[in-house]
Amino acid sequence: MLVALAQAPDPRAHAAELKRISRALLERPEDAAALLAQMAGSTTAGHDEEHMSQLLGTVLDEARMARENGQRRGALFIESLEAQLGKLVTSNDLSLRGSLAVSGTWVRAGLSPPNILAARQDVFPETVEDSDDPAALETLLDGLIGNLAGQHGDNVSVLHALFSEMLPTVPPEVRRALIRLAVARPREIFAELGCAWLLDPGAEIRFGAVEGLSDRLAAGRASAQMLARLTILRSWLADAALRDRLDGLVRDAMRKGVVGAGREPERKLHRIVASPVDGSGAQSLAAAVQAGGKRSVAVVLLKQGFGVKDAYVLPCDSATEQRRILATLTDEIEALDVPRAYMEQALGIALGEGLEAGLAPVPGLVDVAQACALNELRPLSASVEAILELADPEGRVAGLTAQARGRLITASQHWPDEYPVLDSWFEDSDETQEALESARSHTTLTRNMWRVLEDRRAHWTAVIARNALLLSAVGSNDADEFIAVAAALKDGRDIKKTPVMTFICGQSIMVWMDRQDESEGPVDPGSDMPFAASPMASANWSMPNATPEKAGELARLLHPAGLTEPWLEGYLTAICTAPLFVAPSDWLTPLLHIVGPSLKTEKKLTRFVDLLMPRYNEAVSKLRAPDEDLLPAEIPLLPIWADGYLTAWEATKPSWPAKALGPKGKTIRKALEQATEAQIDATVFRVTLPAWLRERFAAQKM
Repeated sequence: MLVALAQAPDPRAHAAELKRISRALLERPEDAAALLAQMAGSTTAGHDEEHMSQLLGTVLDEARMARENGQRRGALFIESLEAQLGKLVTSNDLSLRGSLAVSGTWVRAGLSPPNILAARQDVFPETVEDSDDPAALETLLDGLIGNLAGQHGDNVSVLHALFSEMLPTVPPEVRRALIRLAVARPREIFAELGCAWLLDPGAEIRFGAVEGLSDRLAAGRASAQMLARLTILRSWLADAALRDRLDGLVRDAMRKGVVGAGREPERKLHRIVASPVDGSGAQSLAAAVQAGGKRSVAVVLLKQGFGVKDAYVLPCDSATEQRRILATLTDEIEALDVPRAYMEQALGIALGEGLEAGLAPVPGLVDVAQACALNELRPLSASVEAILELADPEGRVAGLTAQARGRLITASQHWPDEYPVLDSWFEDSDETQEALESARSHTTLTRNMWRVLEDRRAHWTAVIARNALLLSAVGSNDADEFIAVAAALKDGRDIKKTPVMTFICGQSIMVWMDRQDESEGPVDPGSDMPFAASPMASANWSMPNATPEKAGELARLLHPAGLTEPWLEGYLTAICTAPLFVAPSDWLTPLLHIVGPSLKTEKKLTRFVDLLMPRYNEAVSKLRAPDEDLLPAEIPLLPIWADGYLTAWEATKPSWPAKALGPKGKTIRKALEQATEAQIDATVFRVTLPAWLRERFAAQKM
């Protein structure tokens, strides 16, 4: 694994390789435990140590996200590594450097480092035996932070990150006193650090911070800037006892005349972008900020159910660097330009949701709020009703007739074609896996999936409502559709009669089927495709206990839609010969949009899907066999076949890049288009096209 990472020096290639290996490592906890042991005992710092930390941090991040998304494998993976760490500490196999490296790895993965890390006795000077000895603690503080403040100037985010990696190695009984001493130090940056620590998950750190801030006030070091920060974040605190302490501190400061922050440079927000809310409820926001001659980019990650997950400010040396950083961020997400008011609303909703769950926002939000001059940022209600009221304050959609709202809800069938974020709208929790694995037919498969979605109604209603707020903020004409769907789901509308929920149901099943076919063999870091020998190697599906097709059965199901079997054969052949592999959800969904409306009962729709998979497998088999006829023998059927092929081509356009097709592909396309108008070139259809189809099938890439 380390060799594979070392051979990918390009940043994008390195990141992709890191992600690929870490996902495989998530399924191999014994190898992850061995990696942890190697890291824990390290006594040097080199490329291998850096790569080990990156790899372990990435797989822990994957495990954390899996745990947050209801997958037990994530929780079990993290628990197994923490148990392994406990054994390493007990057996004295954790070096000082290893202890700090492990702590930093956990922190960067968004996890709280295990308490066992503080059990090492040789991390601190032997003179520190009593946490009440100020002189000894000052010595310890100097030893821990050394010249960090000098190295990193006034960058409180960097200092906070470095402390976050070191503090878990400090015994809990020492932390509170240590934090108190650090916050009370003269420089203003330690006051900023104290404000950030008020939002820490650890109670000993939060109360150490408020005590240190009180010491600053008693020593006459409380500044107007400190008071302004405390005023902003006071309402963000989930801990009532801490909030009371902070209120007392603010009152004392005001009695002593510490009021009004000094005049600061005007904050200009040149551009604010936000991603749509994905299927897990995650959303990213970024803002290009200027204060006087200083520029920066503020970044925030929100997660439904968790509030503000991450927040930080990246300083920029120039406007060019600022634009480059923002461009890099927007390249990684589907970004929409939003007004400042939307940023405040989205952050306020996340703050309110976090407080309701007893979670404080991440400390970096203080920096973001200050950088963007969000001085009035306060928690807002995260209820669907409140979000829809922000999206439609005049109640316009609610005032429409039932028929008009119904048309808006029906229009949600087109969302997958217009919003790429819907690729992430599926369920893959353990509950989903268990429900689908227990199915014995496609009918029960679909029924079980609907049951899962009914249990998750509140989640999807909130996801749709948050996207409604985003689209309303940018003035999109589709905002009304999202508002109508969210309101209907909130009011109990049958999810089976809601087109976008039908899409989520089908996509969830397709994702599950796709993963069932993935190879579970060991990863080969040098392989181009670690999970399958070829794209089509895992492309054969069969429904459990599906009844064999009766003569003419599929033709009868296609007939109401005005389609025939040759058309379907053309459609499926196109899917199998696209330059880039087409995932099941990407070709089945548009096909169901075409055929589904004419199948009036769920039983017929279910049967259509049952019969579809064998036909797909048949298309694959024909392309593998050198002597099988790929096109209809009768000339009059060729235009119908060509129309099916072109329909699939258009429906899965991202899988047909022009560069992969080349001039020959353009020629074939033109011949197919002419064929739909009954202009048949016999040489092309009997010689050139079959050879081209087999060539495309063999060359298909993931």
